[in-house]
Formats: sequence, structure tokens, C-alpha cells
Amino acid sequence: MRKTIVYPAVFLSAILCYCAIQAITGFKIHDFEGKCALCHSNIPDKNTLREELAFTDSIDKLCDKCHTTDKNKSHPINLKLTVNTPLTAHLDKNGLLTCTTCHDIHKEEKTSNRSDLSGLLWGHLKGRAFCSLCHTNETTGANWQHQTAIPYAHSNGKLLQAADGAPLDKLSTECLSCHDGTISRFPQIAVKQGIWQHEKGESHPIGVDYPRSEEFTSPEALPKEIRLFDGTIGCLSCHEIYNKEYNMLAMNNRRSRLCLTCHKK
Repeated sequence: MRKTIVYPAVFLSAILCYCAIQAITGFKIHDFEGKCALCHSNIPDKNTLREELAFTDSIDKLCDKCHTTDKNKSHPINLKLTVNTPLTAHLDKNGLLTCTTCHDIHKEEKTSNRSDLSGLLWGHLKGRAFCSLCHTNETTGANWQHQTAIPYAHSNGKLLQAADGAPLDKLSTECLSCHDGTISRFPQIAVKQGIWQHEKGESHPIGVDYPRSEEFTSPEALPKEIRLFDGTIGCLSCHEIYNKEYNMLAMNNRRSRLCLTCHKK
């Protein structure tokens, strides 16, 4: 049986699809009618200041009651912003960035335009444009380019696709939309499993089933840092865009630690 790993971006994709369905059907994404006490210890009126809002728990824990995400693999929360941004007004009463700094959980109650509800983000911007509200001068490093989804350059790597290969997982396809110059210029191309050739000559298969043999660690024994996608190897099996390791590896590769996590020899 293949091992399915739930990744935050996959979860977000599911949420966005759900939002699209809701936009068509007219049902609410967040239906809090009569449920204020689930989050608020004191029921606020519409003119209550942010600093005066009182909650039954921290905002991230309240969101976690319904949304299951890996905080270590998602945008950081509960931190102080070092610059003033258009979203500063949505920090919590302690001045910390939380889930509701980006997401307006009551947005449905304020707009009749259901096409504007994708992700329940504040305002009308979406995707990279929304990220740019805060990340304006931090796009020169590779980490910031990935974390804000604002890539400015393509690497020289190339995917050698198998003629009869199966389609890659969605996240790997998104990675290759920038990291393979051919694919990035022709996004309509169906991306299939194959061998990824890094800039420095190393290569690794992606989109293939994770091997079950004595030469490999069993998929059930892999650490949480190593992700499989319906039992297959993807770009994010070895890389993690929110990790501070060199080349955004999923874990430190000193003495080939990352490689030897899967390969026994």
C-alpha cells in the first residue's frame, strides 16, 4: 500500500478547490453563525478594536481545531514583523503575526463577490501579489524567492522525462515550472516522471515509486522530514522550501545523512 503524505500546499490546494465549489454552490466556507463562543471569550461588536478582542485560546490553536497543517512547513507565525506593511493592522494584540494576519475568517460576511473569497485573504489580491504586500525587498535570496513564491531566475537543471512515465505530483510540477527552463517556458506541457539533472551534474529520479528492497529504508520507517507523494518520490522528498538547510534540503546532508536516510548503502 502506498504511503500518502499530507503536505501543507496540498492541503491548501484542497481548501482552494473547496472554496471554488462553495463559490458555485453558495454555501459558506466559514459558517460561524451562532458559534461566536467557539473562539471569542467575550462576544465583540463590529467596532471592537483589535487590541480589545479576547479569545478562548491562541489564534493558531483555534484554527488548528479544524485545519490540520504542519507549522514547521508553512509560513512562520507568532513572530514580530520588523517592517511596517499593509497587513500590520491584522497582527494580534501582542503585535504578532498569526493565521488571521493573512486570512480574514469573516470575509464572507463582508462581501457579496464570491469570486473574491479564494483563501479568505484580506483585500482583493491573491497569490504572489498578496505575498508582495509584505515581502517587497526580500526577494534576492533563494530562500525568500521560494517562501514568497516570487521566483526571479531559472536554474540550469533539466528533467529527462520518461516517454511512458506517469504524471508527477502537483508540488514537483510546480517546482519544475521554474527550475526547468523548457517546462517553465511551456507550462502547458504535461510533466512526467523521469530523472532530474541538477546544475552540478548530480541526478535523481522523481515521480517514480519509492523502492521496496533491502537496499532502501522501508517507507514506513522514513522520518517525517522525508515525504512521499502517494508512494512516489517528488522534489519535496529531499527539499523543503521553508528549511534553512543548504539548498533547502529536507535535513542536513553532512556525511550524506540525507542520502543515507533512504539509501542503506
